[in-house]
Amino acid sequence: MPRHKEFDEQSALDRALETFWSGSFAATSTEALCASTGLSRSSLYNTFSCKSDLYRRSLQRYDQVKAAERNDYLDRPGTGREVLTALLADVLGLQCDDPDRRSCMAINAAVEIGDNDPQVAALSRASFDGFQEMLATLIARGQDDGSITSTVPAAELATVVHTTLIGLQVRARVSTDPANLTKALHTLLSLI
Repeated sequence: MPRHKEFDEQSALDRALETFWSGSFAATSTEALCASTGLSRSSLYNTFSCKSDLYRRSLQRYDQVKAAERNDYLDRPGTGREVLTALLADVLGLQCDDPDRRSCMAINAAVEIGDNDPQVAALSRASFDGFQEMLATLIARGQDDGSITSTVPAAELATVVHTTLIGLQVRARVSTDPANLTKALHTLLSLI
């Protein structure tokens, strides 16, 4: 008869997510994962198979959590430009205020692992695509309400905005002057 798990798997996954997100895949040891999840090595591997699988599941969970947070912006009152500005400022501001300067975990995965792991690459792309679609929705809203005057299609503007935001988030990891990042964000928004 198999033993009954005496822990909450979702809670353990969320703690592993935080551990990977604060470090990286390569820098996160099995010992660190055991310490953060409270699981023994055997329980960790029996539940999550291997470190790579746990990382993939953490990345997938990260995207679920962040997508839900971001989608709340779609219901916010205000013009498309106002809501888009708030979203981008919040994303960048939260990172700059974080003592670890944690960037988006999907960005971290894309930079660290790239397409060396096709599943991680696919998860990162899916996360990027979902966020970019949401940006396109806000931009289209702004074009409809007149707060965004660019006639470039919303999907194309979303690609530019998202790609620039990724660059700002990477730069924020080592920036000593968050005000410059905020200026860059405002300059970007002035162009659309």
